[in-house]
Amino acid sequence: MLKGCGAVLLPTLLSACSWSWFGLNSSASMTHAKVHGTGSLSVAPARDFAYLPARDGHISPNRIENTAMTGLVLKDDISLVVRDDVVKSLRVAGFRIDDNKRVLSGRIETFTVDDTRSPALWTLKMRYVVIDAATQKVMFTTTRTVKQKSPKFTSNTIAIEDTVKLSVDALIDDPGFIKAVN
Repeated sequence: MLKGCGAVLLPTLLSACSWSWFGLNSSASMTHAKVHGTGSLSVAPARDFAYLPARDGHISPNRIENTAMTGLVLKDDISLVVRDDVVKSLRVAGFRIDDNKRVLSGRIETFTVDDTRSPALWTLKMRYVVIDAATQKVMFTTTRTVKQKSPKFTSNTIAIEDTVKLSVDALIDDPGFIKAVN
């Protein structure tokens, strides 16, 4: 009986896809455990989270560039999805999102997924800007590029949320950002 089980399980364990499900990529779960802090701001509407590849006409506003033959098309525009995930990540990290004195906006410079192998590699390059709403003075600006590995056949929604969360974690680790929102 043991030989029979081994013959069935061995190909599964050796396949590249199965290894990604065994927790080799723990960075997503590790980042969700972080809780950072303090501060208050508001987050600009989705139209102020420009998705540059779509503005350039390179890709449609609801599509993430990927290496597969088919496109990664979402129901909503990427700018809306990313903006909403930024809000969610800031709230989870402990920030108040009801302060109209400081406004966070963003520019999505790159959002791609390389899914030729497992795990898939998601890349997000975001430019974040915090302005003083009264004076329109820029209080803080930075560009953050993050890479997130996710199982190849994971939900796109989960992979996008994890990638944006990683980007927001990089943002709120910056002392300049914390100073701007306090």
